[in-house]
Amino acid sequence: MLSARSLALLSSLLALTASAQTAAPLVRVYHPATPLSYEVATIKPFAYIPGAPCCGDTAREIIREAFAFGTSRLPSAQVIGGPAWIDKDNFQIEGKPPADLELAMRNMTYTRKFELNHAMQQSLLADRFHLKVHFEVRDLPIYALVPARGGLKLKPVVAPPPHDFTADQPASTPNEPVAPESFHIGFSGRNTTTVRAHAISMAKFIGMLSSNLNLTGDRPVADQTGFPGYFDIDDLRWANAESANAGAASDAPSLETALEQTLGLRLVLTKGPVEVVVIDSIDHPSEN
Repeated sequence: MLSARSLALLSSLLALTASAQTAAPLVRVYHPATPLSYEVATIKPFAYIPGAPCCGDTAREIIREAFAFGTSRLPSAQVIGGPAWIDKDNFQIEGKPPADLELAMRNMTYTRKFELNHAMQQSLLADRFHLKVHFEVRDLPIYALVPARGGLKLKPVVAPPPHDFTADQPASTPNEPVAPESFHIGFSGRNTTTVRAHAISMAKFIGMLSSNLNLTGDRPVADQTGFPGYFDIDDLRWANAESANAGAASDAPSLETALEQTLGLRLVLTKGPVEVVVIDSIDHPSEN
């Protein structure tokens, strides 16, 4: 029989375990406030042709996009389970929102527009792929984006106004102005990456680091900066790690140093509670 002291210790351990399992996730998935559906949607299998530009996605990639906030995809670590074919078979999907919603989306912020698209993608996955999921919170390796020791060095700006993003073209040269909520990512040979941005949120910056440049691998990134608004980036430059490993010279600092010196930010490797999408069942979609 357990002693009173052992029982007390066991109770404490169980309480700590329950607390860890129910801790609020540092990284969440996107839950639409209102269900939305495309008015018309087509799904076609995509056969990859070597040398041709790839324009198909696997079912897992579609799920990673549909349950993500904004423009980025969830790291694959946040989508659990599913049959083998969801990582092999590729699909082309085209969806058209209802006319009134499509018109309204032209005057939304970039982030909000993508959230609505992701809500419609979730409906399409449920209707055409018969996707069923549930959500769990798991303790996973993550990066925490935190203020550097010297504090944040961000340039706060006013929130971007809603406008028609279909008319925007991304800046193609270093001297062109960058549209609100947009980035210009430039490369100096293979040695140096340069980023400029205008009126971006911290969530969008994290999405850029995670997906556009694949700088955080498969680890989710938790925003722990405490910065709630929008900011500009004039000239964030760093030496590409693969070039440095190959011995290529660059006068730019490492990404870690560039983040700290230019923006007052640090990426810290840690573990924390992360909301994940667990696939219960999914079917091949019917063609149309």
